[in-house]
Amino acid sequence: MDYGTCASQSSHKIITAEENGRKLTIKNPTARLIRRVKVDGCLENIAGKRCDYLFEIDDPSAQVIYLELKGCDIEKAYAQLVATLELFQPIHKNCKKACHIVASRVPKAAPKTQQLNIRLQKAKQATLHISTQQAVIDV
Repeated sequence: MDYGTCASQSSHKIITAEENGRKLTIKNPTARLIRRVKVDGCLENIAGKRCDYLFEIDDPSAQVIYLELKGCDIEKAYAQLVATLELFQPIHKNCKKACHIVASRVPKAAPKTQQLNIRLQKAKQATLHISTQQAVIDV
């Protein structure tokens, strides 16, 4: 898919996405090619709910990371991730998928977040990770 000016590619060792004090850092020690796509606020041809970013790892994509940087509304962030997963399903159907919510606060209802993770795994074959303020992942 052509993302136009909404995407950038890099094989840097560290790739980040940041908004309102919330941040995701991707450590890329083997210098894999990563395409960073700003979905919300940039891809004009997509209407409705959508997450903030997605990262396609390798070309063709073997792995995709969907990211929502959020205040404290985990349910809304989850809905945005699911909507984006559905939009990109044809493109990412054979990819390993991970969803990340980086929130300013995460509610203490751990069973609720576990239920969301199970629901996402069953419905979309994607894992869900929820962090406060910042997250660091390795690819």
